[in-house]
Amino acid sequence: MDNYDPLPDCTFGQAVARFFKKYVQFKGAASRSEFWWAFLFYFVIGIILILVGDASHVLRILVFLWDLAIVIPVLSLTCRRLHDGGFSGKLTWLVCLPVLGELALLVMCALPTRDDRWKDEWFAKTN
Repeated sequence: MDNYDPLPDCTFGQAVARFFKKYVQFKGAASRSEFWWAFLFYFVIGIILILVGDASHVLRILVFLWDLAIVIPVLSLTCRRLHDGGFSGKLTWLVCLPVLGELALLVMCALPTRDDRWKDEWFAKTN
């Protein structure tokens, strides 16, 4: 399987491993299962850190560091998921629009694979 191909029907462990392995890879595609398992991982860790951070002001630094460390991997995964759905990865910028942009991204990420709409530049290998 090509490094740019999505992994359909991946498990939770596979999704988390690919999430960190491809943390700066904006080219390629990510299947729905790959996206949603990784999103669940990101969400649960975030909630745990927020709860821990509420116990102490000092521990809130953990939340900040987690968000800082994970922002690029989340954006790259979202970009790859948009490619799999047949959308341009540039639509990831919708995250900058409060509520409506994020909602639109969630809807687009939930749509099925549309490999008939894929563009070569989304998968072009860089040297």
